[in-house]
Amino acid sequence: MPARLSPSLAQPACSARFDQEVLDLRPALVAFARRLLRQEADVEDLVQETIVKALAARHRFREGTNLKAWLFTIMRNSFNTRWRRSRRETTPGSEVIELGAVMPSTQATDLWARQALERLMKDLSPAHREILILIPVMGLGYEDAAEVCNCSIGTVKSRLNRARMALAALVGGSEP
Repeated sequence: MPARLSPSLAQPACSARFDQEVLDLRPALVAFARRLLRQEADVEDLVQETIVKALAARHRFREGTNLKAWLFTIMRNSFNTRWRRSRRETTPGSEVIELGAVMPSTQATDLWARQALERLMKDLSPAHREILILIPVMGLGYEDAAEVCNCSIGTVKSRLNRARMALAALVGGSEP
């Protein structure tokens, strides 16, 4: 069930309770960040940045709305900003460093399925990847996903359908 704050939580006197509600959603934020990022340190940084931004912007939270979706929106926007910024950087990313690392065969076998899925997800468009993470993986409903993506419910349904078709095409070996 989505986390919703009671109307009294928007008042300054209840800021400690608001802070606790945000911190209680940390596991969901970590799970969402892990779907967006590969490195655990980057995951922790994004979660921390999201929580700090949410606490600083508590006055912008509308009472009676979904706190989890609001936090996911903050995280998504922070991730997109970081991604755009990193595209302008010229230093090699963690993927280049990981290619040089040697991994024991047992770990390589255990990670095969995860890496295959990550490669498939990487081949999807950002909108399709995001909607597949929000709805089937994170378990958000259409309404909450529409709020996070700042679009209509119909757009969410359409993106989800296209994302599923694109993923099926990738698995089948053909272009979407």
